[in-house]
Amino acid sequence: MTEHTRRLLPDCDTVLAMNRRSGGSDAVTFLQRLQPRFRARYQRYLVYLRDGIPIKSPENFRRLSPPGHDPTVFEIKVDKYRLYIVRNNVGWYATHGCEKPKDSRVSHEIDKALTIFWEWNGETP
Repeated sequence: MTEHTRRLLPDCDTVLAMNRRSGGSDAVTFLQRLQPRFRARYQRYLVYLRDGIPIKSPENFRRLSPPGHDPTVFEIKVDKYRLYIVRNNVGWYATHGCEKPKDSRVSHEIDKALTIFWEWNGETP
């Protein structure tokens, strides 16, 4: 049986990657395909999330969901790459990543993040 999440950091139950029903994780695949220098920067930001350290710069981190929306979709930026994270309760769930989308495609990435997040729960955003 496939688990619905996997740890992105050792011994951490608050920063996870969402698995698809097929068993793979779009977020893990995205991170594994990056050059080591970009992967290391993402690793640092994931540690910040784990430790509750705010990523203050909008150049590196931005909320994509409107205020009051729960769960909330965030984007972590490293160079031309974007990792999409859903915040729900105390957990951060990486759903997928891609190269920087055009502004008109950002809403599609939000929808994709929520679809991946809800895939195991049988709910819709």
